[in-house]
Amino acid sequence: MNLPWKGRFLPVAVLVILSLLAGEAMARAGGGQSYGGGGGSSSGGGGGDGLGILVYFLIRLCIEQPCIGIPLVIAIVVISIIVKKKRVKGQYAAIQKAGNRNLNQRQAPEAKRTALADLMTRDPEFSEEGFLAMVRRAFIEVQKGWSEQDIASVRRFISDGVNERFSLQMHMQKKQGIRNLMEDVQVLSAEVVSVESDRHFDTMHVKITASARDYDVSLESGRKIRENYTGTFVEYWSFLRRPGAVTTSGRGLVEGVCPNCGAPLELNDSGNCGYCDAVVTSGEYDWVLAEITQSVEWSTSSSPERIPGYEDITAEDPGFNLQTIEDTASVVFWRYIKSYFDNSADPVRKVAAGNFADSLEERISQTSEGDSHLFFSDAAVGAVEVQEIAVGTGFDRVHVLVKWSAANAWIDGNGRVSSVGPKTIRPNLFTLMRKHGVKTLASAGLHSAHCHGCGAPYTGEEGGSCAYCGRPLNDGSGSWVLEGIMPFTGARVNSARISPVSGAMPVSADILLIAMARMMHSDGRLDPQEMEMLEHFAAQRGISEERLGSIIATASSEDSPVQPPSTGSESMELLRAMVRMSLADGELDQSEKALLERFAGSAGMSANVVSSTIARERKSLYRESKRMK
Repeated sequence: MNLPWKGRFLPVAVLVILSLLAGEAMARAGGGQSYGGGGGSSSGGGGGDGLGILVYFLIRLCIEQPCIGIPLVIAIVVISIIVKKKRVKGQYAAIQKAGNRNLNQRQAPEAKRTALADLMTRDPEFSEEGFLAMVRRAFIEVQKGWSEQDIASVRRFISDGVNERFSLQMHMQKKQGIRNLMEDVQVLSAEVVSVESDRHFDTMHVKITASARDYDVSLESGRKIRENYTGTFVEYWSFLRRPGAVTTSGRGLVEGVCPNCGAPLELNDSGNCGYCDAVVTSGEYDWVLAEITQSVEWSTSSSPERIPGYEDITAEDPGFNLQTIEDTASVVFWRYIKSYFDNSADPVRKVAAGNFADSLEERISQTSEGDSHLFFSDAAVGAVEVQEIAVGTGFDRVHVLVKWSAANAWIDGNGRVSSVGPKTIRPNLFTLMRKHGVKTLASAGLHSAHCHGCGAPYTGEEGGSCAYCGRPLNDGSGSWVLEGIMPFTGARVNSARISPVSGAMPVSADILLIAMARMMHSDGRLDPQEMEMLEHFAAQRGISEERLGSIIATASSEDSPVQPPSTGSESMELLRAMVRMSLADGELDQSEKALLERFAGSAGMSANVVSSTIARERKSLYRESKRMK
């Protein structure tokens, strides 16, 4: 029997259309954006024309044989929806799998095993158990020295940046007549979560879970003034050591023995062994504590090659390394904070260009009222991260994000503090400069507060030259110095550098939240629905209620250092960045989408823009996850 054209075509049309759908499902869900190679040009007309013919006949079928055509169309639509959902679900799963190690704040197990094996090949005496025993001892010693306000007791195994931090905080406590006590300190667990090695340093990141009673007492009477915290807390401690250093059992900095000569360790003013003159606090011979990071801020490190300008400067200066730069930035930051506390720019004069120090002196003088002056109370650093490097003809520059928090307060000549405001988050870009052509001294290591000429420590703060050899320290002729400080605005956000898949997070979630909340706060308030969405997003990101309070206070402040986007392109870039951050766990729930839509509305964008941005960034992260396999 001869079938009419509809009958002859129908089975073929159904099979071809379903096979096209199946092919699409396998290509997308399986990760092959390369499916089909260079694209169906081998038969002259390509696949598009054939699909067009099928659509044409399908329309005719619906018109002439609706009982067959319409159900077929419905079936095709349903299958298309199922295929699309399956594809999207597969993309989310791939992103989640690739980003799990970053969400868990741990290096991938196989990468960690490989890094440890390489370290033990170079240092056969090293053991993870022995290293962690050293870390536990160092942690207890640091808490004891902190409580006794005696930084000299742990100076032998801390970097210049950490030393500046402790020294300033203790200086401020003593001026206020208080002492912070940590009692009943116990290390509940210590775990190596990441191991990194390059030609400059081996780095061990350790997650420490501890418990203690934390309170303040009067220096004069010993009476308890304030109960701060009692319970469990988590910190990440980062230890650095030069790749050529080896383990000397029982002869290390924490044990109080010079790892170079074996003598009982007595440091001179330069941080050298008093017997063999080895620069032991530079990381040249043993592990040095270079950074302490709170749990909410810590993440696995990303490749330095992702930083704009990194390859340019290492081509000019092979000794350049991020560890030394970040330690230098820490020294600069804490001296900047000390300048406000001391009501004088003298503390920065050895680490900042002369014109910056002079302008800071002027700004500080304007904050004085009678016998009182402004300072930053309860200052704490969340992150110090290099954002960008610019190689120039006269000077090279490094832009470092220092994310810190503090409350504006006033202090008088007797150390009495008054008018303490809300604690806000203050991300600033510190621009460090150095004369072009100057090379990084490998021997300097983590000696960021020491003369690059004679190695002497920075003393005699009133001048910009070394108090021992007279060499200028603040002109960029030998080491990096501070050129300027500016707010980290929305214009600095580069969404392309934010990748939960690779672990690259140069801007943290709370900074993005502040910028978004600033835009939503443009009418002078955050309504209850907006607050609820912000609270949900913060909870999803592990941001505590206290931290969220600081975020809201920062967003609501008229002089907030984080300003809302000023152009449509800045708003779009911030939206992309927030979407990529939100996709870190492989999905984006309705509350998170509602927050993004509320921000978009404040910036004059439609909800459709949010949906299309989510789809685009999801596909981008999915492709990146496939490349990382």
